[in-house]
Amino acid sequence: MKRLSMFTVLFAAATSSFAYYGDYSSSSFEMPGWITFMGIIMIVWGVLEIILFFKIWGMTNDIKALKKDHFNETDFMTKNLMARYLRKNLLMDNKENVKRILLQNFIDNVEHGYAKLPGEGYVKDKDGNDVLTNFKEKNLKESIRPYVENLQRQYDKIGEQLPVYIQSMETFGDCYNIFKEEDLIVETEDKKEEENG
Repeated sequence: MKRLSMFTVLFAAATSSFAYYGDYSSSSFEMPGWITFMGIIMIVWGVLEIILFFKIWGMTNDIKALKKDHFNETDFMTKNLMARYLRKNLLMDNKENVKRILLQNFIDNVEHGYAKLPGEGYVKDKDGNDVLTNFKEKNLKESIRPYVENLQRQYDKIGEQLPVYIQSMETFGDCYNIFKEEDLIVETEDKKEEENG
């Protein structure tokens, strides 16, 4: 129905815009009908583009809400909002959601803590000269026990057992070495034959 009414308006504008009512011998400038018609088309096009823009903008908010509801995706601005979300889910007996958010928070804290460590710096060698050194190995040996103990307290609060592989973590290396890229590579017979060659 909207398309039909829009077509009718444009058709009416088009037919009248090609008519010429002025005096052909007149010296005053009058805009040709096709320019008037194209102007009307451009105005309608611009209005429709603005409407489309706001519709798409509204749809992005709908998609965010759907993702949050159906995929349990949460983006917390503050710890207060996270605590509210955890309380709500715990009261609704959604312990799996609570555990998932607590684990995600643990991972985020560990990654943030690791990122804060200096990546490289100058260290004195035997001769007393400053040498630029990569601290990756040193950083992997730094303790993450405060993060693990905090997660343990949170799990105790909800009456759940902390996973064993997290309980045993002592350093950043223990966390980052659970899975490496090599662990995800599938060894096929063809690949083994190529290596044996």
